[in-house]
Amino acid sequence: MRSHRYRSRLWSAVTATAVVVTGGVAVTAAYAATGCRVTYSVASQWTNGFTANVAITNLGDPVSTWTLTWTYANGQQVTQAWNATVSQSGGQVTARNASYNGTIATGATSSFGFNGSWNGSNTVPTSFALNGTTCTGSVTPTSAPPSTTAPPTTTPPTTAPTTVPPGDPTWGTALPPASAPKSRAYELIATANEKGYLPRSGECSVEIHARYWTFGPDGKVYPTWHPTRDPSGCYFGHEHGDDPRTSDLYGTNGWPAFGYTSEVMLDSMPDHSHRHEDHVGHKVLVVNNSNVIQGDNGTSFFPPQGPTIAVCDVLLKFHQGTHSPDAFTNNVHELLLHQRCAGSNNGPVTEARFNAMIPLGRPGGFSPSECPGFGRPFINVAPPVPADSPSDTRSLGRLIAETSCIQAIREGRTHNDPLYPNPVPFTVSDMDDFWFSDTRVSGNGVTFQLAPLFYVVNPSRYYDPSRPNNMGRIVDLCYTDLAGGDYCAEAHRVTQQTGQQLAWDDPRSPFKGTLREFRPGTFMVNNTGPATVYTDVYGRNPSSTPFPGSIKQYFSGNQGSGMYVRGSIKDYAATGVHAPN
Repeated sequence: MRSHRYRSRLWSAVTATAVVVTGGVAVTAAYAATGCRVTYSVASQWTNGFTANVAITNLGDPVSTWTLTWTYANGQQVTQAWNATVSQSGGQVTARNASYNGTIATGATSSFGFNGSWNGSNTVPTSFALNGTTCTGSVTPTSAPPSTTAPPTTTPPTTAPTTVPPGDPTWGTALPPASAPKSRAYELIATANEKGYLPRSGECSVEIHARYWTFGPDGKVYPTWHPTRDPSGCYFGHEHGDDPRTSDLYGTNGWPAFGYTSEVMLDSMPDHSHRHEDHVGHKVLVVNNSNVIQGDNGTSFFPPQGPTIAVCDVLLKFHQGTHSPDAFTNNVHELLLHQRCAGSNNGPVTEARFNAMIPLGRPGGFSPSECPGFGRPFINVAPPVPADSPSDTRSLGRLIAETSCIQAIREGRTHNDPLYPNPVPFTVSDMDDFWFSDTRVSGNGVTFQLAPLFYVVNPSRYYDPSRPNNMGRIVDLCYTDLAGGDYCAEAHRVTQQTGQQLAWDDPRSPFKGTLREFRPGTFMVNNTGPATVYTDVYGRNPSSTPFPGSIKQYFSGNQGSGMYVRGSIKDYAATGVHAPN
């Protein structure tokens, strides 16, 4: 599965997502419309970029869905939006409601925001139209409305809030209140710490990094997603994947609290049962409107042809570090998941909000990755942490590159690549990670299954028992007699320019864990009991009432059988990002 043969460096607006109103432009323009009023404000502006907020006040009859349009006169381009789906053709911009904020009652307001680019000038648009009618700020009688209003195609099992839930009102701009209780995950980033945040010379300070926080379900302060670059101009050196604000589910979830399940362990379990993961390994995935194809079971690289049976939104945070020896032995990693799928043709809506430490295979070791070949024997390495980690025996678990791949490359062994008609030789660039899980909750009226795949094409480490900490650095193999492949070719181009071999944590090294495929995979929800249940940190022992050390979970819908949800393949590489990442 060599997806990096057709990779593209996806340069999203991640470097311009955290914009604060400090010395920026604040322009508010109110426009009138028949039945509506629009307030467009530039919250912050910098060289070639800006952040804008838009508020729509409905002055007419209630609406169940909305589309807002306007035209830019100076070539501005919307690059990233939240709480709305925004598209653009030339200067014409179209914003459509998210799944949770389409209804606007008379006199109510719905808001969204976005990042954009500009060049030359950034004038405020002069006219807006709501559902095709130009806004004038007053209510003008119109012809009689139709006798009936078409209902939404699907009705979610819960009513999502129309505003972002409480999280951090000062995200990215200020430290949390001194009196607020802090999680251990936040304490790790509040001081220079290798397991938390250890900036290099020229990178953002610990204090700037610590401004990106949120309140967790327990009221404690947690670190959360941040862009790779702070608006002040400094870089953090690592990335956390997709901006959660771009998710159609963000209005229900808000910012993910990195390390929440570890904190539950800390508060309720003995020391030998604790699990604490490094900060840089927390990765967010956002997928909106993912089509589920009938007959797809995930066994093929490309989805099959067939009818769409459901459309799913996914917002998850998974911890997957591919730079350290942690995954050689430790099989439990934090998953924060919200997934909602609507069946086609007004089919059932199934939803899960699930937070847990999920097991990926057996603890204490792993199995080899695609190089030299799937299905090889389990490699025992050392005792896991926690020592009482549960085992997942249904999935393939963690498949990690190791030294037998080096031998396979030397021997010229080949493998099948879906992008090539004939087998191709293994190279150093094939030393990737596949992490599988099969997580289930059963009991108290709930049956839930999630069988995801987390695939990293360019990890920075491989397993070598002859080295300290069993750690080999893949980029070092590019400077041997091994066939290198695409990534090694990139490393050699840099070396030819500089005359120096790349270090494993050099930002110019292509082996930095940024090219990832997330597949939510098999998804099933059957709920006959209460929608809200409580489980332990591993998703076990579901109960209708909370208990010491429990986590609140939510499952809704009766799906019948599982569906396979495909996610996305993205390269999150951006300026300044380097291993460890």
